[in-house]
Amino acid sequence: MAEDILVSNQPGTIFYGGRQFSWPTATLEAAKIDPMIVDVAASIAERYNSDSLLILRHGKLVYEQYWNERVATDFQQTYSGTKSIFSLLVGRVIQQGYVEHFDQKVRDFVPEMPKSQGQVTFQNILAMMPGTLNVTAEVEGASAQGITHLDTALTREVVALPFARYSYNNSAYRLLHTALERASGKTLEDLTVEEIFEPLSFSEGTHWVLKYASTQKKSDVFLGYQSIKMTPTDFAKSAQIIIDHGNWQGKPFVDPNYTNNLIKVQRPEVNPSFALFHHINGDAFCQMDGKKIPYKLLPGAPDDTFLMYGNGGQVVAGIPSKGLVVVRTGNHEETIYHKNNFIARLLGKIAASIAKE
Repeated sequence: MAEDILVSNQPGTIFYGGRQFSWPTATLEAAKIDPMIVDVAASIAERYNSDSLLILRHGKLVYEQYWNERVATDFQQTYSGTKSIFSLLVGRVIQQGYVEHFDQKVRDFVPEMPKSQGQVTFQNILAMMPGTLNVTAEVEGASAQGITHLDTALTREVVALPFARYSYNNSAYRLLHTALERASGKTLEDLTVEEIFEPLSFSEGTHWVLKYASTQKKSDVFLGYQSIKMTPTDFAKSAQIIIDHGNWQGKPFVDPNYTNNLIKVQRPEVNPSFALFHHINGDAFCQMDGKKIPYKLLPGAPDDTFLMYGNGGQVVAGIPSKGLVVVRTGNHEETIYHKNNFIARLLGKIAASIAKE
């Protein structure tokens, strides 16, 4: 009889020693934003069980609201929202020379990958078009059996050429965790501290959440990394860096060509609504689980809106044409794939609040 396996999320190494950081602030009026329209946007956020709503314009925090007894110093598990931060980590790793180039094969660092996965590159995975059929349910289902994320990824069947098919793909994403560790010779936690948390002055207490499995006979078998738990003010940093073409606080952080690519659709004929670890609002259809959805991802929001979305609605979004960064955290079952979803309405209202210049 098989033993029952308990899978749990546990905090990883806690980040300490960060410099104190606060966003510069401005009033809504000084930022040429209509407070009454922002109030409407905030009411949407509150109605959909948000814990926080932050608005930045031109790098200044102009609105900050918390609900459900949350405060600015509380940490939020960001789930797939972490991919926005992770995309910057990949750029930093390339910049440091650990990885030679953007389209290098992942198998160069994970040689146990089967030959059938040999064509998969960093770029393929960031675009969610690696040619392998993986969905989140498969990853989590394997975890429930005590199978590591890496072993799950190594068994995925190749069903298409890279870039030929889009499928939101956590197995392939987690292959990059191993690839970055092998490339750098550091744990993902240490690498993230050196390349993200320290230079971007993340809050003390930020950490990766780790996934473990245990049975009556064996405890705490490490399965893989889940996501970064961070404050909403830190969550905003990736979108601001992308809007600022790779700069952080006026200084180069990531190559601007790389950050520009993060919000550039790679294969519009396959999926015009996803770039590199960021959803895009660029055309009249989107894709979910390999199926074409015949409507715009974020109706009412500007065409250049980009975002990364995590389970429950952990959202970091940027609207370059408006100089806007928006963070929403909380918990609600309605996702960005719902037609006229609340995230779309929230971002549309905030964009509409800006006076014509």
